[in-house]
Amino acid sequence: MQYTIIRIYRVPGDSAQEAQERFIEAVQLGVERDFHVRDYTKEAQPELQRADRARSIRSWWVLVRQQLLGR
Repeated sequence: MQYTIIRIYRVPGDSAQEAQERFIEAVQLGVERDFHVRDYTKEAQPELQRADRARSIRSWWVLVRQQLLGR
């Protein structure tokens, strides 16, 4: 069984750039746990069946063709 784990951090800052730089600095100093809020764990989604995968690829190509040719 495989699981997906998502870690949520809240970092203060006047902009996204400032918050990102502050978080990178915290990771380098090893204190990112100070900004840690919550972990989410969920079971991995089963892969699409081959027929579903082929149908989704085909529909994507149809969409591209329609956009390029205007039909």
